[in-house]
Amino acid sequence: MVAPTLVPVKSGDRVKTDRRDALKLARNYRAGELTPVWVPDAAHEALRDLVRAREAAKKDELRARHRLNKFLLRQGRRPPMGIKLWTIKYLEWVKQEVHFEQMAQEATLLDYLHEVEHAAARIARLDGAIAEAVKLAPPKMRAVIEGSYGGHPALRSTASSGSRSVLAISSFRFRARLDVSIPSAFSGQRGYYPPLLDMAPLI
Repeated sequence: MVAPTLVPVKSGDRVKTDRRDALKLARNYRAGELTPVWVPDAAHEALRDLVRAREAAKKDELRARHRLNKFLLRQGRRPPMGIKLWTIKYLEWVKQEVHFEQMAQEATLLDYLHEVEHAAARIARLDGAIAEAVKLAPPKMRAVIEGSYGGHPALRSTASSGSRSVLAISSFRFRARLDVSIPSAFSGQRGYYPPLLDMAPLI
């Protein structure tokens, strides 16, 4: 199966018949100019839905943090030197040191802080769900997620972060070819990377 939108088309070639299309596809196939596509099955779609949920949670966390930070800045409250934003020490400073005389402002602070903590807990919960889902994923899919497909740089770089499973699943954005096996002649060679297809996003 190939991507129709990526089939090379000559400028000015507007005559379209079944015969001409068949000849054009045959020539492009012989020249290796057709881009194959991979159609995800139900298991892959389900896992990608879970990743989408986590991405939405990350966006919600960012918005919640911005609301809290902007509120504190409007009130002239800034953390002491040496305390970085959104670290454990920063959240402890907000909880213990930031208070307001006006009850309305205190309630606003507590609500914003609750949303930040709720978003963080939501992300942690989804990370755990993704980690469990990866264990049940098909072997070839796990190979990409775990970076064992020859150690491709694009996949290996995602494995260095704390949420490497989540980021590696997002390697579907690179349309990694999951439906092929590494040829035995190359599987033991250092520096061999399985082919990646076009860079169009899938998620």
